Formats: sequence, structure tokens, C-alpha cells
Amino acid sequence: MSPAAPPARSPRGSRNRTTALVLVSAVLGLMYSFFYHAAAINAWLPGTQVADPELFWVTLVSDAVLGILALCLVPAAIRHDDEELEEDTYIGPPSALVAGLVVITVWQVAPLAIAAGAVVIISISSRISASWTIPAVCASLFSALIAELAFFHSSVGIDWVVVSAVAAATVILVLFGTVRGYHLRSLFREREAAEQTPSADPGPQAEPPQASADSSR
Repeated sequence: MSPAAPPARSPRGSRNRTTALVLVSAVLGLMYSFFYHAAAINAWLPGTQVADPELFWVTLVSDAVLGILALCLVPAAIRHDDEELEEDTYIGPPSALVAGLVVITVWQVAPLAIAAGAVVIISISSRISASWTIPAVCASLFSALIAELAFFHSSVGIDWVVVSAVAAATVILVLFGTVRGYHLRSLFREREAAEQTPSADPGPQAEPPQASADSSR
């Protein structure tokens, strides 16, 4: 018999994975946001102290608003269609690119959105399309520049070491997503080949003719 093909992706399984990714992003984002704002109040890290209490509340509220926005957009940003594997020319729904770019643009600006941004970068790069991956990388660098200019209050100008670290993290996430995308396509090709392979079971064979009962003795 031909080998069993890998099971097709079910809508319920996709919803469960999406829900899990959103929850993980929210939990990790909350943890990082708490540490970030605690460091800003207590000056635990250089360059993060906020001397003005009003400015601290502005930063906290903007983090909450942008972070919640990013988390709400994650399901749309990581939405994948089966056609992505079946058709080489189909990358994904345009709404996923728009939502993904919004999430990535704020992933360094709002600490609450940092894990969501990482998930979306992996998702976009797994589509194996330069027309989607390059804008995602640019949005990530733009987010780092905004964070440097608007939220690191103790320093003047841009800390290029931080921007370089964000660029390196983005490249790592893109590589991880690219490998994942090629792996999914390889599994899909194997499933297609298994479905198209004819059964190896031999058909019913004719029984040999029985000797006649009236044969001479």
C-alpha cells in the first residue's frame, strides 16, 4: 500500500494555533512591558529613566494603546491560506501584509508588542516572498529608530548599537521564518506526491483452472 499522507491543515487546528500565539505574545509582552516601565521608574538600565512623572504616564498609556492594537492585529497578520502552498504565485491575503506591517512598526515602540512583532516577522518571512519580507525588515528598522528618538529619554540622538541589535534580531527571525516556510512547502509536496502515487496492492488474480473431475485415471 502507498504510505499515508500527512494530514491536511484543519481550520480548527489553525484557529487553535492562532489563539495560542496571541496568548503567548500577550503574556511575554506583559512581562517585558512591566520590566521596561519598572526600569524607567527606578533607573535600572542606562537610557531608560523617565524623570518627569507625566512623561512616564504618557509612555505607559501609549504602550498600552499600541500594544493592545498590535495584539488585536496578530490574527489577521499571521493568517495563512492553503493556496500559498498550492500556487507559487499566491503569497497571501493583502490584509495580512497590512496588519503585519502595523504590528512590526510598533514592536520596538510599545514594549507590550515586542513578542507580537517577533511572531509576525516569522510569519511574513515564512511566505518566501521578497516583496513581503523586505517591507517587514524596513518596518522593523523604522520601529527601532522611532523608539530611539521618542522613548529613550536620557540619551540624545540615536544609539546605533541598539539599532544594530534590532537589525540582527530581525535577520534571525527572518531566517527562522524562511526555514519554516521551506519546510512547510516540502511537507506539502510530499503529501501531494503520496496522494498521486497509485496503490501498489496487486489486483485480484485469476485462479488457476481446476483439473477436470472427469479426467482419465
